[in-house]
Amino acid sequence: MDKLNYKYLLILLVFVCVNLFQHKDHISKDIQGIHVWRQTQTMWNVRNFARHDANILNPRLNAFNGEVDNLKRDEFPLMQWSIAMVQKVLGERIEIVRIIIFLLGVLSMFGMFLLFQLLFKNWLTSFIGAFLFQYSPIFFYYTINPLPDNLALCGGIWYIYFIKKYFDTLKNKDLILAGFSLLIATLAKLPFLMFSILSIVYFFGQIFKERKPTITHFKFAGIQLLMVSPALLWYAWVMPGWTNNPILYGILAGDFSMDKFWEILGYYASVTFPTELLSMPVWMLILMGIFNLLLNKYSLKWLWSLIIITFIYLIMQANAIGTVHDYYMFPFLPWLFVLVTAGVESFNSLSKYMKYPLFAICIWSACFTFEDTYSRYSLDRSILNRDFYVYSEELKTAAPRDARCIIMNDKSKYIYSYSIDKMGYIFRDDHLPIKWVDGMVRHAKVRYMYSDSEKMNNNPELKKYIDHVIMTKGSITVFKLKVPD
Repeated sequence: MDKLNYKYLLILLVFVCVNLFQHKDHISKDIQGIHVWRQTQTMWNVRNFARHDANILNPRLNAFNGEVDNLKRDEFPLMQWSIAMVQKVLGERIEIVRIIIFLLGVLSMFGMFLLFQLLFKNWLTSFIGAFLFQYSPIFFYYTINPLPDNLALCGGIWYIYFIKKYFDTLKNKDLILAGFSLLIATLAKLPFLMFSILSIVYFFGQIFKERKPTITHFKFAGIQLLMVSPALLWYAWVMPGWTNNPILYGILAGDFSMDKFWEILGYYASVTFPTELLSMPVWMLILMGIFNLLLNKYSLKWLWSLIIITFIYLIMQANAIGTVHDYYMFPFLPWLFVLVTAGVESFNSLSKYMKYPLFAICIWSACFTFEDTYSRYSLDRSILNRDFYVYSEELKTAAPRDARCIIMNDKSKYIYSYSIDKMGYIFRDDHLPIKWVDGMVRHAKVRYMYSDSEKMNNNPELKKYIDHVIMTKGSITVFKLKVPD
């Protein structure tokens, strides 16, 4: 790297520190706010790797309902396992988790920085593009929150960078690094395999250009297929156990109507894209980027395949994504901010003085996104009974940490038990037949029950299983259970 490169890289790292400072109020907060459901599910993987079973092939959750054990294999838990191994050394602190996720976000931003330089050959443009990327509201919020989507996005960004670099250099090193990055992205989240469309289009484009396939073409395809094969083998192994997973059915699910479909697409157009993936400060820039894409001013023709495949994914998975799972939209971020940065480059090329309004847009973006996302960590934005958050420390001490407990009412199955740090049997909607209580007390040796269900707490049939009330905190009562005489 020359001196100019280091200058912009150093400035970018300074603003990374500013970004971290903007998150300072939330670094020490336990999981709360928007999307605690998926975050606590992730953290149960981390806890169980750190405490009970460090085998990366055995991701465990918190619930034993109807199961022999608490194994649940979804995405390959590389991120969760890695965090747990760090916790084994440094201790189980939420600050450690959030800092690791933040560093993963820094790696993603640095990948975008290099991608922009590869595309636009302008370090100032690349710096501004990377700066604006880190202030995408959805990226800014999740950049300290534990979701495997963060690792998938990071791997996906580096795959795009290395595969584009390979197209320019034809060096095997870049091809192998692209394959490795795609492997990481796919292991972390299967949908990110869609990014391989860049390789697929290139493969068939080269064959069409040269009129016939050659050994070089098959080497290109073979290396990438070999690199990503561990992820394909993992999903071939675990997907048969994904019963009732909406991802498998998408818009083909029987309960999905066209009215709902159009409602969801309207939400994406009016909310998700303009205010969650992007923000007001970059609207003009992305419009300029779209104009440049249509003119192919910066040789962005390759971007069309990525745009098309992500929209196919969005349409097919609209039912699963709905209007809630905004982190499922991470695959859109790379190409959206390539277009934003194309808009930046257009501004830069007009005059050397245009960098000043661009700097103003950067400051506006940093302030706007910070203000827009700050309240997302609030308890008021957390779902379900807030007493489980407010009294979590007292509730944790009511029973031994590893004691299996009955917990209700938790429709998420993860949030309450995470807050009180207990595993066991999770129920919802005031539904817990007494014969189930009898079975858990007698055969599963359950001796504690956390309940915010007045209906259950006042059930006269429950009394013979109650030894005594340990504590009541807000709407939550903790019972010591016994085998009835």
